[in-house]
Amino acid sequence: MKREFLINIVLLFLINFLVKPLYIFGVDAHIQNLTCTEVYGKYFFYLNFVFLFQFINDPGIQNWNAQYVPKNRSNTAEHLVSLMQIKFLLFLVFCLAAIGFAWMAGYADLKMTLFICVNLALTSLFMILRGAIAGLGYYRADSFFSALDKVFMILILGYLSWLSPWRKNFDIMLLVYGQGLSFLLACTAATIFLIRKTGFVYRSFSFRHMATVLRQSAPYVLILLFMTAYNKLDGVMLGAMLDDNKYQAGVYAAAYRFYDAANMTGYLFAALLLPMYASNLGNLPVLNELKATGLKLTSAIASGIGCITIFYGEPLLKAVYDEYTPDFYLTLRLLMVGYVMVAVAYIFGTLLVSAGKVTNLNKLFAAGLVINVVLNLLLIPEYQAIGAAFATLVTQVFVMAGQIFLCSRETGVGIRAAEIIRITAYAFTIGAVFYLVREAEPFNWIADVTLCILISVLLSFVYRIISLKEIRSLSSGKQ
Repeated sequence: MKREFLINIVLLFLINFLVKPLYIFGVDAHIQNLTCTEVYGKYFFYLNFVFLFQFINDPGIQNWNAQYVPKNRSNTAEHLVSLMQIKFLLFLVFCLAAIGFAWMAGYADLKMTLFICVNLALTSLFMILRGAIAGLGYYRADSFFSALDKVFMILILGYLSWLSPWRKNFDIMLLVYGQGLSFLLACTAATIFLIRKTGFVYRSFSFRHMATVLRQSAPYVLILLFMTAYNKLDGVMLGAMLDDNKYQAGVYAAAYRFYDAANMTGYLFAALLLPMYASNLGNLPVLNELKATGLKLTSAIASGIGCITIFYGEPLLKAVYDEYTPDFYLTLRLLMVGYVMVAVAYIFGTLLVSAGKVTNLNKLFAAGLVINVVLNLLLIPEYQAIGAAFATLVTQVFVMAGQIFLCSRETGVGIRAAEIIRITAYAFTIGAVFYLVREAEPFNWIADVTLCILISVLLSFVYRIISLKEIRSLSSGKQ
């Protein structure tokens, strides 16, 4: 199991690090430059607003499905058909709620609201299909599907923003349309794959079955609701509390883009670990082994990415954005420290979800939401995007500590003192390397970052984050 995890995490990172950064910085950031900070800030505001209603579109079904399929593989075809019927009805309610509240709040662009609803529904559907693929044991196929939507976005939106006649007067709605088409194509490909593997079993719609599914997934809906709220409220509150034509929301979006790109590392670990945890819930040694391997790797990667953006964020931001200001950089640094906390928390929160230990996890997220809202109300009026980023950082530190504590108490899988010492020592060591190289400036900043990354990789062997034994086991096929 450990070898399978390592092979697939390598595949996931190779695929996603080639594809997703290309989309995020080569396409999405370019679109922000084409449309200007205020216009993109408007899109970011509407996206985060609609996201607040995502708990209707997906009332815990995604997380429930990811742990259900590995335990019930024989009836996957019938199960998925039933889920698609349920998802369609939920989508209708989701659209009505989001558009209705947008209209009542006086948000004029209902067209953008509608199409963002469609995009989020397709995103949720794609994640359910991917959860089924991984749950059936096709981990390597899921690794390829994990970046498929972004591949389509690179092709479609890359053409529209770099090559098409529309690039000179780029309409922000083209971004929304291109994303929707990409998600639709990705869902179609995943559906075809699953039909070929499981067949197709028609099941007539039943409100009774829908009620059963919603009841079983109900414990997971609060996780989605609370996590969505304290991750997305910042952008909404910046747009609603400040009378600046959504400029500070655009500043936050510019920094958040790096946070979002980095956060895919933690999410990839979580997406791969969830079905593996679920398949081995009765085997504590395997769970501890998966946790230990995931924690070492995700901490090392998060520390490296965090150091790159903290010490070299300014030249990165200047290279990506035409309208760079110092606010971008400080906002980015605060968000990236928070990202490291999120990456670590994924390892433990995923185990709690896979084991169904979500009652206290929901209470933890609720407390995190209260902290986030209070801090945003206090900080945004004076500190704007920087204040929102600080609120996010404090919230993520609190939630990470809570998830580690709950995981240890409720599953028996915690974090050992030796792991804390090793990870902390490694993080501080590579932080010192980045600081010294930046101060010395031996080359240009790109060469300096490359040198720091190489030294960090070497140090990962010194601190036994990566071991030669594990690398040999991958190539030889031994466990």
